[in-house]
Amino acid sequence: MEEKNLLMGSEITVRCLEEQGIKHVFSFPGGVVIPLFDAFYRMDHNITEIGPCHEQNGVHAADGYARTSDTVGVAITTSGPGATNAVTGIANAYMDSVPLVVITGQVATPLLGKDSFQEIDITSVTMQITKHNYLVTNVADLAETIREAFVIAQSGRPGPVVIDIPKDIFTSKTEYEWKDIPKLKPVYPEIDQSKIEEAIAAINAAKNPMIYTGGGVLKSKAHQELLAFAEKSGIPVANSLMGLGGIPRDHHLSLGMVGMHGFQETNMAVINSDLLIGIGARFSDRVTGNCEAFVRNKKLIHIDVDPTEFAKNVKTDIAIHGNIKDVLPLITKGIAKKTYPEWYEKIKSWAIPYCPKDNYNPKSIINAINAAYPEAFVVTEVGQHQMWVGQYWNVKRPAQLVTSGGLGTMGFGLGASIGVQLANPDSDVILIAGDGSFRMNCQELITVSKYQIPLKIFLFDNEALGMVRQWQKLFNEKRYAQTDIVQCTDYLMLAAASGIPGYKVTNLEELKNVLTIIKDKEGPLLVHIKISNEEGVYPIVPAGCAIDEIYYE
Repeated sequence: MEEKNLLMGSEITVRCLEEQGIKHVFSFPGGVVIPLFDAFYRMDHNITEIGPCHEQNGVHAADGYARTSDTVGVAITTSGPGATNAVTGIANAYMDSVPLVVITGQVATPLLGKDSFQEIDITSVTMQITKHNYLVTNVADLAETIREAFVIAQSGRPGPVVIDIPKDIFTSKTEYEWKDIPKLKPVYPEIDQSKIEEAIAAINAAKNPMIYTGGGVLKSKAHQELLAFAEKSGIPVANSLMGLGGIPRDHHLSLGMVGMHGFQETNMAVINSDLLIGIGARFSDRVTGNCEAFVRNKKLIHIDVDPTEFAKNVKTDIAIHGNIKDVLPLITKGIAKKTYPEWYEKIKSWAIPYCPKDNYNPKSIINAINAAYPEAFVVTEVGQHQMWVGQYWNVKRPAQLVTSGGLGTMGFGLGASIGVQLANPDSDVILIAGDGSFRMNCQELITVSKYQIPLKIFLFDNEALGMVRQWQKLFNEKRYAQTDIVQCTDYLMLAAASGIPGYKVTNLEELKNVLTIIKDKEGPLLVHIKISNEEGVYPIVPAGCAIDEIYYE
């Protein structure tokens, strides 16, 4: 009789990750996942485990890894608090449509539902923030569950999947047979040709059209198709924050971000257009402001792979359901080649020159870093610095900018940048952080040092929660409730405690000197950039207002 290939569930988990071509997992141990970590320790495989200081940051690292590679990010936590610590990272990936598989350990199946030590029903907790989740109760189902999870994470609109595995499933044995996993070929809906014809007619008839793109262009790898469409149509392109990189920022048709912190000419062009073509975008409140004012008298075409986005936030005249990479060439083929010289001049007339008080300001700082690292991946935390990067960084390609969009997660950046660097070991990775966000995740400096991850960290320190403070200044009569940070931390000493060298900058000349010094340095480093807490992100549109109701300082 032929001997069956029996493996424990823990061993099957490792082999299934190998099947998927996974090279890195971000994992934090605990009681119920000891068998899984033991399997990683005992078995021959090519998977590198990276141990963060906190599970949330491990999930953010998997998130950054996935955004800048063709790989699903993988994170592993223990049960109870290990799983709940991962929730923010999972929610962040869900909001930004990032493919993750998060494996959580669980108490043994006989203990389920009995308030056992470190038991939490994580599948119920994560139901609203995952594409799908599983509780595996039979080891015979484990391999196919893992394989299915990877398919779901990558298919259609990407997103996170949670697999909750009880301890006894890790230690139980069943038959396992290696399966060669072919590269996933997603199945997309058939495109309605009548909608394509409607869109072509509307585009050819428009007098003042605009394109508005979101992260869906990047997810579908449709940046070349977008560029071809924009150049043939002659239509200017505005982006959401998540859409930056869909078209090179220095292209003559690129107007950059639209919405709450969009430049005046961009916002005015979008709101005064007679046709707006939304491509892979959610029309979120940070872009539209007052939805009724945003729509006005324009016609709206919306192209997206996710039909639930149609008419969710704004009315849609022509909804095209399909893969953006397939839809755009069909439209491009049918439209007339045009330019709009009068429309371009009108847009230019709305621009307001930037007139800083001195040469040391957020724009000059961002421009100096960008000039030193033009091809680098740039990762941000969340806050004023994030918006300055969105406004001023010359984002040239998809995934060059990695940031938390939908959830706006302070503390995202340092973990994410670890993942980005590991996924792209031959590239420069820049983290631009604010002191408020940095305080939420600075323990990961230990992880950076431990694995000698060569991040270049630029810490903007205004001794404040700058974005909230700016709102308090503008809309709460300068009542700075809990937003001024008492400076009790020496960030250079904090970095040094983890063996990371640091540099302090207080003016533009010092910054340029430091950039010269660090240009070819190996290993991680931190540049501490002091700025005034009176620096603001302008223009700004107050929440709920029309996007042409623009405030300047």
